[in-house]
Amino acid sequence: MGINYTWEHVQKIREKPHLIGHLVGKDLLTDMHSDWIRYIWDTTESRALQGHRGSYKSTAIIECGVPWYLMWNPSHRIAIVRKTYTAAAEVVRSIANHMEHPLLRPLLEKVWGTKWKFTTRREGKINLSVKTTATPQVSIEALGLDTNIVGKHYDRAVLDDFIDINDRISEAEREKTKLLVQEISSNIVDRTGTTSYIGTPWERRDAWTIVPPAIRYPINKTGLITNLQAAEIKSRTTPILFAANYDLRFDSEADLIFINPRMGTWHFDDVSEVSAHLDAAYKGKDFNALTIMGKLPNGKLNAIGWIYPGTVKDWFPFITQQLLRYGAKKFYCETNSDKGYTADILGRVPELRKEGIWMEDYHESTNKDAKIQSYAYEAWPLIEWSKDTDPAYLEQVCDYRPKNEPDDAPDSLASLVREGCFSSVTDWAKSGIWAW
Repeated sequence: MGINYTWEHVQKIREKPHLIGHLVGKDLLTDMHSDWIRYIWDTTESRALQGHRGSYKSTAIIECGVPWYLMWNPSHRIAIVRKTYTAAAEVVRSIANHMEHPLLRPLLEKVWGTKWKFTTRREGKINLSVKTTATPQVSIEALGLDTNIVGKHYDRAVLDDFIDINDRISEAEREKTKLLVQEISSNIVDRTGTTSYIGTPWERRDAWTIVPPAIRYPINKTGLITNLQAAEIKSRTTPILFAANYDLRFDSEADLIFINPRMGTWHFDDVSEVSAHLDAAYKGKDFNALTIMGKLPNGKLNAIGWIYPGTVKDWFPFITQQLLRYGAKKFYCETNSDKGYTADILGRVPELRKEGIWMEDYHESTNKDAKIQSYAYEAWPLIEWSKDTDPAYLEQVCDYRPKNEPDDAPDSLASLVREGCFSSVTDWAKSGIWAW
């Protein structure tokens, strides 16, 4: 039995589009989100909006805003652009599901004055039967910055989370994103159309610098995250990244010592003397960090790394898999925290023993910051990082500052440079360089 919507209901949705979210079960949306939806969609200007992570930007502006906009403009063509096509296609799927929701479908029928259906519904594309214009582009289409976008045309394009952690750690990624953003705004949106940008900043030189000035909603403005939740987030995020992602500001980076990691590949055929290091975590806010490194014929180093927020015991299968995949011959783990338990367990893994991967445990006695600022700093310009490195691992390294946590990734990196003999300095403590 259908819902009998009145024009009073329609007018209320017109004024408060976040109520579409309430109809489909997104009941955490507020009047603020209606302001966001109207700001992006109820305009003939290209606009930008920044909101902190976890502020329901995509849920409101995309998943609810697109159906709301099409209520009044059913023949328009909309491109949903995200960092990857897969991510964009997932959003389009959510929009389609919402539009077919038994509480939203009859509302659309009330406004459009007719029954409707999707004449096209497949991955990344949906077309409405109420669309009256004959165009190659459908009503809603997913685009990714990782796919070919040439030759497409739309009335509206919304770039959603078009910048991510990869833009933070890689200058090359930042410049690539800027070129693609310019291509979208210049060539795939019709002259009378608009391009809108929503998301979170990651780096002061990222693509937010080339789009219209954004209205900003930092964590202290939305009221969506409690002080307790904010404290938990801070415990698992570097201070620099928290400032960017949640306060929407950039702290000074003048004192950062690990910048612009050189990205490349893992040279399976050329790398030699491969060793690994595990910085293990057992509870609390610490991360597990796994680093693998080898030597290249040109005198450079090849490296890859990952971090994991759970207990190390749950990570054993992954660790084993990566040691085997990347051909590590030695595996280092300090014994301070667990009296050698982790090293002992991994040292008895049959697959590792079969391949002759030897576990080397050691007692850590060096000041952590001294170790990072010597061994990791010395090796940094020599390292070619595999493109398969966990971006969160490199983010921890690049955001390293003394006495700031989390610092598990740079700690693992420095430890491996020292224990694996990748340093040209035999003993930094005796070199006279440390001033501690």
